Amino acid sequence: MSDGGESDRAERDARASGRGVMCYACGVENEQGLHMQFRREGDRAICEYTPHDYQQGYPGRMHGGLVATLIDEAMGWAVYGAARWGATARLNIRYRRPVRLDAPLRIEAWVVNVRTRLIELRAELRDQTGTLLAEGDGAFMRLDERMAREMSDLAVEAGRGDAPEVVP
Repeated sequence: MSDGGESDRAERDARASGRGVMCYACGVENEQGLHMQFRREGDRAICEYTPHDYQQGYPGRMHGGLVATLIDEAMGWAVYGAARWGATARLNIRYRRPVRLDAPLRIEAWVVNVRTRLIELRAELRDQTGTLLAEGDGAFMRLDERMAREMSDLAVEAGRGDAPEVVP
């Protein structure tokens, strides 16, 4: 049984740091993660991202798997911004041009359709001149009530005041 004091707080902190802030793409405590930071502009999730040399595939170019990760994470934040919880069910990437490692990137994602169990999305990755480098479309499966509640609890414990409300 809990005493409701320090041990509860320590347990919450351990849960949050172990699961709520360790996301590879956006986790602030994941030393090897991408540390993506998002903001909302209207209905879009936006991230300004600076590539690193160690993310190389071909010389001077970002690895395609990381490009897909940037797009997937942006879609996840678009779902979150639409006050829902979901997980990637389908992800299609179209690589338009090489993604250079020496210039900042902008990733945008937005919801295009909400169905009973699926949330359909689009995303674009552009360089600092606005040139389209990659684009994606995908679908996120809505999380069941139990998992959505767990994710909302973790978000709150990690200090987020904007966690989606879980509606049965």
